[in-house]
Amino acid sequence: MIRTLLFTLLFSTSVFAASTESSDTSASASDQIKNLYDKAYDLVYAEKFDKSLKLLKKISKRNDLGEMKADVYNLLGFSYRNIDNPNFDEAFDSYRIALEADPKHAGAHEYLGELYLKMGEKSMAEEMLAKLETIAGTSSDEYKKLKKAIANS
Repeated sequence: MIRTLLFTLLFSTSVFAASTESSDTSASASDQIKNLYDKAYDLVYAEKFDKSLKLLKKISKRNDLGEMKADVYNLLGFSYRNIDNPNFDEAFDSYRIALEADPKHAGAHEYLGELYLKMGEKSMAEEMLAKLETIAGTSSDEYKKLKKAIANS
């Protein structure tokens, strides 16, 4: 009887420890992704697009991106669009993946609109602006930036 009780107690403790450990692991993976994303973000806004691209490609290969997937792919598209020799196809694919992950990602709609402008497709950029109006409203930064880019094109 005591052996059964001790076994049950020991087994339930190890199960609890294992479940705690796995949630700590996923929390640390999430933190790691966030930290890597923040480094890539800093590189993008320092206009070091080649370096941000390398880091974002590595991050995007992970299958534990979770809620960060849309942000990672949006920034990846931005980097492809802004490197010295822009790759519009890769940028477009990245924005598509970002919007599949989060159809209401305002940043991806804005940047996709800017990509359309660079490709000479103003009407598609205007479609992105209309979507931004619905998603984020006319007072959002993304809407204002895309509207200004369209007006200046």
